[in-house]
Amino acid sequence: MSLEKLMHNYAEYNVWANQTIANWLGTKPLALLQKEVASSFPSVIKTLSHLLDTEKFWLGILQGSARQPWQEFTGNDAEVIPKLLKQSESFCTYVKSLHEAELLGPCEIDAPWVKGQMPKYEFIQHCITHGAYHRGQIITIARNVGITDPPMTDYNYYNMVIKGRDGK
Repeated sequence: MSLEKLMHNYAEYNVWANQTIANWLGTKPLALLQKEVASSFPSVIKTLSHLLDTEKFWLGILQGSARQPWQEFTGNDAEVIPKLLKQSESFCTYVKSLHEAELLGPCEIDAPWVKGQMPKYEFIQHCITHGAYHRGQIITIARNVGITDPPMTDYNYYNMVIKGRDGK
């Protein structure tokens, strides 16, 4: 698989994983999603808000704003999931617009916590891996507030089962 196909697939996976989590959480009471427990972000909603903020930040960096400002979501909790899904679609659309040479091309970041340059594909990979990390936290937080039926959102599951690439 080429780098271009891999990154496009990875971006599509991110949309699917966020949609899968959203579908699952959409069946749960908002009060449970707001309930706080000990975690890096203390609730499901706050973790989802962080995912939204992060995807928005990294899309700005990838589109050429090396000094992309960090902006925290300020809407109401009921808006977080739909906005995250829209943001993930925007991120995916952008990634799928990139060809091999653009993915290999340099991308700069100048943030208070890090300055430097890497190929675009590495920042894309970072953003999507970051999302997977926090989706895992969402499942753990959810279990701690009594939600015990999480969906499978692994990349391998997406490729093998959802996309049907199981070798058969």
